[in-house]
Order: sequence, then C-alpha cells, then structure tokens
Amino acid sequence: MPDHLRRPAARRRSTRITAALGLGMAAVLALSACAGGADKPAGASTPEALEDFTFTSWNYGEDAQKALIEEEVAGFTDAEGITADLVSYPFAEYRNQILLRSRDGSTTGAAQLDIADIQSLARLGVLEDLSPYVEAGGYTDAALANGKVDDKQYGLPWYTGSIGLISNTALLEKAGITETPKTVDEFEEALKAVKGLGGDIVPYALATKPETIKDFIPWLKTFGSKVVDGDEISVNDKGAVEALTWITSLVDEGLVSLNIGRPEARTLYSQGKTAFFDDANQVRGTIASQAADPTLLDSTLPISRPVVKAGDEPQALAWGGLLVVFKEGPAATASEFAAYLSSDVDTALNRFEKIGSVPTTTKALEDPIFTDDAYASTWQEQITDGASPNPLWVFPEYAQMEAKLAEQIQAALIGQKSPKDALDEADKAMQELVK
Repeated sequence: MPDHLRRPAARRRSTRITAALGLGMAAVLALSACAGGADKPAGASTPEALEDFTFTSWNYGEDAQKALIEEEVAGFTDAEGITADLVSYPFAEYRNQILLRSRDGSTTGAAQLDIADIQSLARLGVLEDLSPYVEAGGYTDAALANGKVDDKQYGLPWYTGSIGLISNTALLEKAGITETPKTVDEFEEALKAVKGLGGDIVPYALATKPETIKDFIPWLKTFGSKVVDGDEISVNDKGAVEALTWITSLVDEGLVSLNIGRPEARTLYSQGKTAFFDDANQVRGTIASQAADPTLLDSTLPISRPVVKAGDEPQALAWGGLLVVFKEGPAATASEFAAYLSSDVDTALNRFEKIGSVPTTTKALEDPIFTDDAYASTWQEQITDGASPNPLWVFPEYAQMEAKLAEQIQAALIGQKSPKDALDEADKAMQELVK
C-alpha cells in the first residue's frame, strides 16, 4: 500500500483549506460516505508527488456538512502537506455550473456529482475513468452502478441511498394486516383494510404531484415497463399502461389521493394517517421531529416494493452522489483523493454516525456500527441493495422528459384521458426530446 493511502489518524492535522464561491445554501437530501485506505489497485498510477487540487461540492456550502467535509479532506491532505481548495455552488445552480465550467476547463480536480448527471457529464469527454480504483475500493455493486457509463467507472460512489416504501406496522395491525404485503394484490388488499378503519386516513400516500413524478417510475417497472429501450422512450408499453391503469383505480377507490407531494406524505405519516408512503432512506429524521406519537419510529418499517407475481425483482429508485475527477488539472492526485474519500471505512462510519449517510463499501456496511442500526440495515437490505437509477437519466434532457410524463400522468389521474392515451402522448413528446 502506498504511503499516501495509509493516513494514520495521528497524522490528521488541520489543513489549510480555502473556500471559494460559497454563495447561499441549498436544502438537499444528498449525504455522503467516505473512502479509501485500500490497497493500490493494479492499473492505477500513483503520482510521484501529490499536488494541490480543488474539490467542488455543494454540501460544503451548507452549515450541516461544512466542518465535516473539512475534517474528511484533511484526512487526505495533511499526511502529504498539500492543500485542497474547497469550492461550493448552491445546489439549485450546481448542475449548470459544473457542466459549463467543465467545458472550458475552469473546473479541475475532484467534484461531487448527483448520480442523475453522470451521463451528461461523461458525454462531454471531460472525466477521468476511475475503473482502476474499483476493485480495491470494496464498493457494493448497487453503489458502483450509479457511477458507471458504457462500462467505464466515471464516478466513485461517495454516498448512495434509495427511494422506497415505508410502512406503519401499528396502523396495519390495527387494520388486521400482520404480514408485509409481497405482491401487488396483497398490497391492494392491505390498502382496502386500512381504508376500512374510516376517518381521514389515506391508505397509500403516493406522491401524486407533478414534481414527484419519479415515484411512478418504480411502479412502471414493477409491471414490466422498460421505460427506456436503447434510445427509444418506452413509457407507453404494456407494462406502463397496466401500471398507470392500476394506480388510477387506486385513486378511484380512495386508496390514493391527488395533490399529495413529499411534504404532505410525510405529514400524513407523522400523524398516523397513512400506512404507506415513498421517501428516501434518511426520512426517519423528519418522522422523529414531526411524529405526533413518539413511538411512531418503533412502528416504521422499510419494505420491498410489492411485485406483480412471486419471484419478480422488487423495484426501487436509487439516488445518491458520486465523486468525479476532471482530466484537466492534477487528475492523478484528484483520483487518489476520490478513491480515499469514497472507500475509507473509518471515514464512512464517522459520517454515518454524524449525519446518517450510508456507507458504500461492503466492509463498512458489515461493521456493527451500521448493522446494529436496525432501521438503516433493513433499508439497505430491503430497498437499496436492489435499487437502480432512473432510466431517463441516460438522457441530458431527462428533466424536460419527466415534465412531459408528469403532465400526461396527471391527465390520467384526474380522468381527463385514459392511461393508454395519456402515455401515448407522453411517449411521443418525450421521444422528440431525444438527441
């Protein structure tokens, strides 16, 4: 193992770190897991001397993570006596800033990147291939998949998570449901039992507002839709139509309500008024702060999404952040840093304990610090391990495509169009955006 990857704790002094462009703050869900005291993988070239470099991260502009990131970066820089310049842009501006500045070479070193944007950045040809660092990093397959484009590892997983189903077991037991529903039919029966409790309960607080259209993607895939087939949009295939037809039937039966977004779903759950809702794995902090009943977390169980028939793979939407390295500038040093920050077990577990960010390596996930947390480990096993990125993210125009899909799904939910007609129109409009 090279000396610059050993970094004993005793050598982690405070480093000189300069901040630039720290404009404003952004409220984001993205969190992190850190990296690399691993053996040097074959194929990765160690620079003769490490250089000063830049690390760009939106989280560095937020009070909740600024000090933590400084500590983590110092774990890499101090042992070598080099400097990391920390740069931050507000999350709302971050994607555009990175895309624009990477084109002219003004962004160098390593950077945090939302997994939704790896395809767009990789297509520009500005990223280093970090594949040589994969084997020694010990990452999970699910985490690695988020940073891979055309079989090349352009992003190392800094943190990863998923959007999945959360259930209120106490409310379900009150309705007579003592077993977690495994199939769509069992899920629907559970919803009907919960509705039978009466009152203002919403059995399934599916986020039906347009801005949370991504929550429909796992259901489309559950019924067999490809969503994307090569360069072809496929949101009107048989599986997608069956999925939307089923969801509209849940609306018609009062098992799902319109005009619910992520905040409304969280409120309903915190008040004990819904049995199921979709959210990211770190939502338990919100539940704990909002819960009307202090024992609600004891009844909160992450579950695999029900399948159409036994044996099908449960679907979940992956989310998370990557560490990418630009070809321009001190790429070799930045690559060493990205490998360190994304795979160092002690760093990852410290981050998990401080802010709940789930590690991305098998070794960290098997540590008692993580496994003794029943909620986190259950979520990992039931949801994140099988999660996959949104298929639409392969297109730079994915945001516009999601807007087109949201418009037509809304039309179906309110009965303005049939699910088939709505998805046909969505498919056509989205395909026109493919370049």
